[in-house]
Amino acid sequence: MKTSNLLCAVLVLAGAAIARADGVKLEAKSEADRKTISTIETLKVSLSFTDAPLAEVVDFFREITGVNILISKGVKDSGEEHPVTLKVDELKAVDALALVTQMVDLSYKLEDGVLMIVTKEETKQDTYLELYDVRDLLFHLRDFQAPEISLGSGGAGEGELGITVTGGEDTSGSLEDPAVLVDLIKNHTCGTSWTDNPKCSCEIQNGILIVVQTKEGHEQVSTLVEKLRQYK
Repeated sequence: MKTSNLLCAVLVLAGAAIARADGVKLEAKSEADRKTISTIETLKVSLSFTDAPLAEVVDFFREITGVNILISKGVKDSGEEHPVTLKVDELKAVDALALVTQMVDLSYKLEDGVLMIVTKEETKQDTYLELYDVRDLLFHLRDFQAPEISLGSGGAGEGELGITVTGGEDTSGSLEDPAVLVDLIKNHTCGTSWTDNPKCSCEIQNGILIVVQTKEGHEQVSTLVEKLRQYK
Protein backbone atom coordinates (compact mmCIF):
# COMPACT_ATOMS: atom_id res chain seq x y z
CA MET A 1 0.00 0.00 0.00
CA LYS A 2 1.38 3.44 -0.90
CA THR A 3 2.20 5.82 1.93
CA SER A 4 -0.54 8.26 0.94
CA ASN A 5 -3.12 5.48 0.87
CA LEU A 6 -1.95 4.21 4.24
CA LEU A 7 -2.26 7.68 5.74
CA CYS A 8 -5.77 8.09 4.34
CA ALA A 9 -6.77 4.77 5.88
CA VAL A 10 -5.42 5.90 9.24
CA LEU A 11 -7.30 9.19 9.03
CA VAL A 12 -10.55 7.40 8.24
CA LEU A 13 -10.03 5.10 11.20
CA ALA A 14 -9.31 8.01 13.50
CA GLY A 15 -12.44 9.75 12.30
CA ALA A 16 -14.44 6.75 13.46
CA ALA A 17 -13.46 7.42 17.07
CA ILE A 18 -15.38 9.60 19.49
CA ALA A 19 -14.14 11.04 22.76
CA ARG A 20 -16.45 12.12 25.55
CA ALA A 21 -16.05 14.79 28.19
CA ASP A 22 -15.56 11.99 30.76
CA GLY A 23 -12.36 11.02 28.94
CA VAL A 24 -13.72 7.80 27.43
CA LYS A 25 -12.73 7.28 23.81
CA LEU A 26 -14.69 4.78 21.74
CA GLU A 27 -12.77 3.65 18.67
CA ALA A 28 -14.50 1.81 15.85
CA LYS A 29 -12.33 -1.09 14.73
CA SER A 30 -15.09 -2.98 12.94
CA GLU A 31 -18.50 -2.56 11.35
CA ALA A 32 -20.07 -3.84 14.59
CA ASP A 33 -18.25 -1.11 16.52
CA ARG A 34 -19.42 1.59 14.11
CA LYS A 35 -23.03 0.38 14.40
CA THR A 36 -22.88 0.48 18.20
CA ILE A 37 -21.34 3.95 18.27
CA SER A 38 -23.93 5.25 15.80
CA THR A 39 -26.77 3.84 17.90
CA ILE A 40 -25.71 5.27 21.25
CA GLU A 41 -24.77 8.60 19.68
CA THR A 42 -28.14 9.12 18.00
CA LEU A 43 -30.67 7.36 20.22
CA LYS A 44 -32.12 9.45 23.05
CA VAL A 45 -33.33 7.84 26.26
CA SER A 46 -35.37 8.81 29.30
CA LEU A 47 -34.79 6.97 32.54
CA SER A 48 -35.56 7.20 36.25
CA PHE A 49 -33.79 5.05 38.85
CA THR A 50 -33.54 5.29 42.62
CA ASP A 51 -30.90 3.12 44.30
CA ALA A 52 -31.22 0.60 41.50
CA PRO A 53 -28.52 -2.10 41.21
CA LEU A 54 -26.17 -1.51 38.29
CA ALA A 55 -27.23 -4.81 36.72
CA GLU A 56 -30.82 -3.57 36.53
CA VAL A 57 -29.73 -0.31 34.89
CA VAL A 58 -27.62 -2.22 32.35
CA ASP A 59 -30.59 -4.43 31.52
CA PHE A 60 -32.63 -1.30 30.85
CA PHE A 61 -29.97 0.14 28.51
CA ARG A 62 -29.66 -3.18 26.70
CA GLU A 63 -33.41 -3.40 26.12
CA ILE A 64 -33.99 0.17 25.04
CA THR A 65 -30.95 0.50 22.76
CA GLY A 66 -30.72 -3.01 21.37
CA VAL A 67 -26.98 -2.84 22.02
CA ASN A 68 -25.12 -5.66 23.76
CA ILE A 69 -23.98 -4.26 27.12
CA LEU A 70 -22.11 -6.45 29.60
CA ILE A 71 -20.64 -6.00 33.06
CA SER A 72 -16.99 -7.05 33.31
CA LYS A 73 -15.67 -9.73 35.63
CA GLY A 74 -13.71 -7.08 37.50
CA VAL A 75 -16.90 -5.20 38.37
CA LYS A 76 -18.73 -8.38 39.35
CA ASP A 77 -15.85 -9.58 41.51
CA SER A 78 -15.93 -6.36 43.52
CA GLY A 79 -19.06 -7.68 45.24
CA GLU A 80 -20.76 -4.29 45.10
CA GLU A 81 -24.18 -3.60 43.60
CA HIS A 82 -23.16 -0.07 42.58
CA PRO A 83 -26.61 1.46 43.21
CA VAL A 84 -27.68 4.11 40.70
CA THR A 85 -29.95 7.08 41.37
CA LEU A 86 -30.56 9.08 38.21
CA LYS A 87 -33.37 10.71 36.28
CA VAL A 88 -32.91 12.15 32.78
CA ASP A 89 -35.22 12.98 29.88
CA GLU A 90 -34.37 12.72 26.19
CA LEU A 91 -30.61 12.41 26.67
CA LYS A 92 -28.28 10.69 24.23
CA ALA A 93 -27.76 7.11 25.31
CA VAL A 94 -23.99 7.53 25.38
CA ASP A 95 -24.28 10.58 27.64
CA ALA A 96 -26.69 8.78 29.95
CA LEU A 97 -24.31 5.84 30.11
CA ALA A 98 -21.45 8.20 30.94
CA LEU A 99 -23.48 9.68 33.82
CA VAL A 100 -24.31 6.24 35.19
CA THR A 101 -20.72 4.98 35.13
CA GLN A 102 -19.33 8.18 36.61
CA MET A 103 -21.87 7.99 39.41
CA VAL A 104 -20.61 4.57 40.50
CA ASP A 105 -16.92 5.30 39.77
CA LEU A 106 -16.72 2.92 36.84
CA SER A 107 -16.06 3.32 33.14
CA TYR A 108 -16.94 1.64 29.82
CA LYS A 109 -15.27 0.51 26.63
CA LEU A 110 -16.10 -1.03 23.28
CA GLU A 111 -15.07 -4.55 22.29
CA ASP A 112 -16.29 -6.12 19.02
CA GLY A 113 -19.51 -4.11 19.09
CA VAL A 114 -20.17 -4.91 22.77
CA LEU A 115 -20.18 -2.16 25.40
CA MET A 116 -18.37 -3.35 28.52
CA ILE A 117 -18.92 -1.73 31.91
CA VAL A 118 -15.47 -1.92 33.53
CA THR A 119 -13.47 -0.74 36.53
CA LYS A 120 -11.06 2.18 36.23
CA GLU A 121 -8.17 -0.26 36.69
CA GLU A 122 -9.34 -2.31 33.72
CA THR A 123 -9.18 0.75 31.46
CA LYS A 124 -5.60 1.70 32.31
CA GLN A 125 -4.12 -0.76 29.82
CA ASP A 126 -6.58 0.08 27.05
CA THR A 127 -4.93 1.64 24.03
CA TYR A 128 -6.27 3.80 21.23
CA LEU A 129 -4.96 5.59 18.18
CA GLU A 130 -4.21 9.31 18.14
CA LEU A 131 -2.72 11.47 15.37
CA TYR A 132 -0.33 14.38 15.96
CA ASP A 133 0.64 16.84 13.24
CA VAL A 134 4.41 17.24 13.71
CA ARG A 135 5.35 18.65 10.33
CA ASP A 136 6.57 21.82 12.04
CA LEU A 137 9.02 19.77 14.11
CA LEU A 138 10.64 17.99 11.18
CA PHE A 139 13.42 20.48 10.61
CA HIS A 140 17.18 20.51 11.10
CA LEU A 141 17.60 20.98 14.83
CA ARG A 142 20.97 22.60 15.42
CA ASP A 143 22.62 21.95 18.76
CA PHE A 144 26.06 23.51 19.01
CA GLN A 145 28.50 22.63 21.73
CA ALA A 146 29.73 25.62 23.72
CA PRO A 147 32.98 26.91 22.09
CA GLU A 148 36.25 26.72 23.96
CA ILE A 149 38.26 29.94 23.94
CA SER A 150 41.97 29.91 24.78
CA LEU A 151 44.48 32.72 25.00
CA GLY A 152 48.06 32.42 23.86
CA SER A 153 51.01 34.61 22.96
CA GLY A 154 51.91 35.41 19.40
CA GLY A 155 50.08 37.19 16.67
CA ALA A 156 51.14 39.98 14.39
CA GLY A 157 53.40 41.72 16.89
CA GLU A 158 55.65 40.87 19.81
CA GLY A 159 53.67 40.25 23.00
CA GLU A 160 50.26 40.32 21.39
CA LEU A 161 47.69 37.76 22.52
CA GLY A 162 46.29 35.26 20.06
CA ILE A 163 42.71 34.01 20.52
CA THR A 164 41.86 30.47 19.49
CA VAL A 165 38.26 29.28 19.29
CA THR A 166 37.57 25.56 19.06
CA GLY A 167 34.42 23.44 19.20
CA GLY A 168 30.95 24.80 18.55
CA GLU A 169 30.30 22.41 15.73
CA ASP A 170 26.84 20.96 15.16
CA THR A 171 26.81 17.59 16.95
CA SER A 172 23.10 16.90 16.94
CA GLY A 173 20.91 14.63 14.92
CA SER A 174 18.42 16.10 12.52
CA LEU A 175 14.68 16.02 12.99
CA GLU A 176 14.47 16.04 9.22
CA ASP A 177 14.77 12.30 9.77
CA PRO A 178 11.43 11.17 11.31
CA ALA A 179 13.22 8.30 13.04
CA VAL A 180 15.01 10.81 15.29
CA LEU A 181 11.69 12.18 16.56
CA VAL A 182 10.24 8.69 17.01
CA ASP A 183 13.29 7.62 19.03
CA LEU A 184 13.05 10.78 21.11
CA ILE A 185 9.43 10.06 21.96
CA LYS A 186 10.02 6.40 22.76
CA ASN A 187 13.01 7.20 24.96
CA HIS A 188 11.28 9.91 26.99
CA THR A 189 7.64 8.79 27.32
CA CYS A 190 5.58 5.82 28.46
CA GLY A 191 8.39 3.87 30.10
CA THR A 192 8.81 0.36 28.74
CA SER A 193 5.29 0.10 27.33
CA TRP A 194 6.62 0.62 23.78
CA THR A 195 8.29 -2.80 24.02
CA ASP A 196 6.27 -4.52 26.73
CA ASN A 197 2.81 -3.84 25.31
CA PRO A 198 2.43 -5.25 21.76
CA LYS A 199 -0.54 -2.95 21.17
CA CYS A 200 1.56 0.21 21.59
CA SER A 201 3.24 1.73 18.53
CA CYS A 202 4.70 4.99 17.26
CA GLU A 203 5.53 5.96 13.68
CA ILE A 204 5.50 8.96 11.35
CA GLN A 205 3.84 9.08 7.94
CA ASN A 206 3.93 12.27 5.85
CA GLY A 207 4.57 14.46 8.88
CA ILE A 208 1.80 12.85 10.94
CA LEU A 209 2.82 11.13 14.16
CA ILE A 210 0.69 7.99 14.51
CA VAL A 211 0.59 6.77 18.11
CA VAL A 212 -1.24 3.87 19.71
CA GLN A 213 -0.99 4.22 23.48
CA THR A 214 -2.97 4.32 26.69
CA LYS A 215 -4.68 7.51 27.84
CA GLU A 216 -1.78 8.23 30.19
CA GLY A 217 0.68 7.48 27.41
CA HIS A 218 -0.99 9.92 25.02
CA GLU A 219 -0.85 12.61 27.69
CA GLN A 220 2.91 12.12 27.97
CA VAL A 221 3.41 12.14 24.19
CA SER A 222 1.30 15.29 23.81
CA THR A 223 3.27 17.05 26.57
CA LEU A 224 6.61 16.17 24.97
CA VAL A 225 5.50 17.32 21.52
CA GLU A 226 4.41 20.68 22.95
CA LYS A 227 7.72 21.08 24.80
CA LEU A 228 9.61 20.40 21.57
CA ARG A 229 7.59 23.15 19.89
CA GLN A 230 8.57 25.60 22.63
CA TYR A 231 12.29 24.99 22.15
CA LYS A 232 12.52 24.40 18.43
